[in-house]
Amino acid sequence: MLDHRKQTGSMLLELALILPLLLALLAAIIQFGFMLNAKIAVNSAAYEAARAATLAEDPQAAAVQAIEKYPGSALPGWHDGDRLHASIEAESLEPGYPVKVRVNYKVPLFFPRMFSFPGLEDGNFTVSGFSTMRIEEKE
Repeated sequence: MLDHRKQTGSMLLELALILPLLLALLAAIIQFGFMLNAKIAVNSAAYEAARAATLAEDPQAAAVQAIEKYPGSALPGWHDGDRLHASIEAESLEPGYPVKVRVNYKVPLFFPRMFSFPGLEDGNFTVSGFSTMRIEEKE
C-alpha cells in the first residue's frame, strides 16, 4: 500500500519541475499578444496617415497628426519619441504622386533575456507598418 505522504511529495516535485515551463509559456503567449496588437496598430496607423496625407493640403502635417491620434490609449508610450518613429515621403504635392508612410514602434519585452530573436534591441522589439497612396485632387 502506498503512503499518502510519498504521493504528495512526488506531486510537489512534479509541480516544481513543470511550473516554470508553464509560466514561461504563459509569458510568451502574453508577449506575443502585445506584439501582435502593436503590429496591427502600426499597420493601421500607417494606412490612416497615408489616407490623411492624400486628402490634405499639407500632407506631412496631416500624416503626423493621424499617426499621433490613431491608437489612443491602446499602446503604452505611443506618443513617446523613443518608441515611436514615423517617416513621410512625398515626391510632389501634385495629384497622382505617391505618399509613402512608414511607422516604427518599439514594443517593450517583459523578459528581454528570455526572448532572444532578430529585431531585438535595448529590450524592445521593433514592429513596422508601411503604406503608400497617391495624392488625390483637391476640390
